[in-house]
Amino acid sequence: MPRVTRFYQASVGTSVVQIVSYNRGRAGVLVRNYSGATCFVSPDGSGPLTTGYPVAEGEFLALLRTEGDAPELQLYGQCSSGTADLRIVESFGELKE
Repeated sequence: MPRVTRFYQASVGTSVVQIVSYNRGRAGVLVRNYSGATCFVSPDGSGPLTTGYPVAEGEFLALLRTEGDAPELQLYGQCSSGTADLRIVESFGELKE
């Protein structure tokens, strides 16, 4: 299981915003919409509204390498209206047994 090393916040409105940069060493990333409008999250910065995964208020998106996801990718966010307050957790490394 990965260990958490970074917590941060991002505000996303109607313009495309990079919320997570590419990092090859990342083992997992969790994006939670703490409040506000539904935010669409995608590794494609050209159109999160059309290609992104919708994260409504109170919901989250988790990408974990152990589940076959690609958490190393950069992520972009965009709302169709309003603003979303996102909380992001990145994890790196593996827990040693």
